Parts: sequence; structure tokens; C-alpha cells
Amino acid sequence: MADYRAHRPTIMGTTHMVCAGHNLAAAAGYRILEEGGNAIDAGVAAGIAINVVLPENTNFGGVAPIMVYLAETDSIMAISGLGRWPRGASIDYFNQEHGGDLPLGILRAVVPSAPDAWLTALERYGTLSLEQVITPALELAEEGFPLSEVVQNEIVKQFTTGPVWETNNKIFKPEGRLPQVGDRIVQSALADTFKRLIDVEHRARDRGRSAAIRAARDYFYKGELAREIATFSESEGGLLRYEDLNDFSVGHEAPVSGQFKNYSIYTCGPWCQGPVVAQVLQ
Repeated sequence: MADYRAHRPTIMGTTHMVCAGHNLAAAAGYRILEEGGNAIDAGVAAGIAINVVLPENTNFGGVAPIMVYLAETDSIMAISGLGRWPRGASIDYFNQEHGGDLPLGILRAVVPSAPDAWLTALERYGTLSLEQVITPALELAEEGFPLSEVVQNEIVKQFTTGPVWETNNKIFKPEGRLPQVGDRIVQSALADTFKRLIDVEHRARDRGRSAAIRAARDYFYKGELAREIATFSESEGGLLRYEDLNDFSVGHEAPVSGQFKNYSIYTCGPWCQGPVVAQVLQ
């Protein structure tokens, strides 16, 4: 078999690089590195940007499993960015109320874990402020971004096969039609959420960087945003309540490890699919 030669130059660099699931997210991370941030600052910026530009697969109120390599100690840590079920959810509940099914829609909602995971990583291992790392995502949400064919196809599929909330119509059908490839997607409410978190951080700056980031985190899980999320959930028939958000926090733990030939394989814990990968490669 002949060697395959690409028709465009291999992307190379001398100091730093960012790889992400969307070019605009990679650009967000690269921007942070250029501004003096470290790898965690860039990773958080890229991850939150992904929550904006891949709305069919991710969300700032979704999940964010994170693994961090600490060069100084040559060690790896995992942040369990996976939400847990609300207190009101149980096997008995779904058996009795839904015949053992797990209906599409808000009944599948777990506690949002991504904000806590991103901000925990930033607070513990980053160097910049929340405002600095979230600004690229804020700009993408507020000013919009062009819709690719892949994302457009997934959005159309979800609108035609699953439940649709009026808030989604405002984002993806502002003119009464589904978006076309190349349309600009604007998420004003998400941008407003980012601005509110930045404002909370600003007001807590005199307490230091970590405390200010923690204040923004607590605003999401214990403050006004938490109450708004719980109110929406209850009004739509969901199980998530304020108490579920108020006492939630992500874990900070050693990863699962395995061996593949001469390579050590690390994954997040059994709360995700990672350990299966390690087992398969053993």
C-alpha cells in the first residue's frame, strides 16, 4: 500500500497547541495561551466554548469529565464532572409512574455538573480569572457563530424526534424556521448567564482570585441561578430541585489506570465509560 500524502501542510508549532472538537473552541483555548494562561486556563476556555458551539451535544449546564496532568509532580488527577440524579428520582418512581421507562425530556435531567467541574479546575490549577477564560465563549454566545452542516443536521434531528422547549425555539427558530447551514446562532440567554457569573466574580475580587471564582460557582449552585433552574425544572414537570443543586459538588480523585504494551492508560472513574477502555486495552 502506497504512503498517503496529505494535500495540505501538517499543522506544526514550536511552543503550544490546542486540539478541540470545534475550530472555534480550539481558537478560544489558543487565545488564552497567547494571553499568558496555562494549559488548564486554555482547556477550561476551550471546554466552555464547546458548550456554546456544539449545542446539540453539550451544554454549560451539562457534564464535563476532566483529567489533569500535573507536570511538577508527574501525577494525574480527575475531576468527576458528572451530575447525579435528583433526590426525587428512583427506580421505584420510574417503575410506578412511567412503566419502567425513562422518558425523553426533562425527567432525564441530572444536576448540572459542568460549571462546577470547569470552575474547580480553574480555581485549583489555573492562573487566570473566570472572566478571562469565559470571555471567548461569551463572545461566541452573544455575537453568534456560523452553523456547520454537521451541527445543523443534529439540531434538525433533535427538533423532529424529541421534545422542544420554547426557549429552544427562540435560539434555533428565531424566524419560525429551522436553521440552515451557515446561519448565525446567537444564544443571548447563555451570554447573560456568563455575564452574571462574571459580575459575581467582580464583586468578590477583594477576597482573592480563588474566592472570587468560588463565589461565581456558588452563585450557580446556591444562588439566584440555582433557584431559577429549580423553578424551571418544577414548572416543566422535572424532578430537579434547589436542594439537589445546593449540596452538589464534583469529586477530585485519582484516575483509573491500565496498561497497553509499554503505555500507561488513564481514564476517569466508573461514573463514566472510561474504565471500559482501560479494560479493553489490557
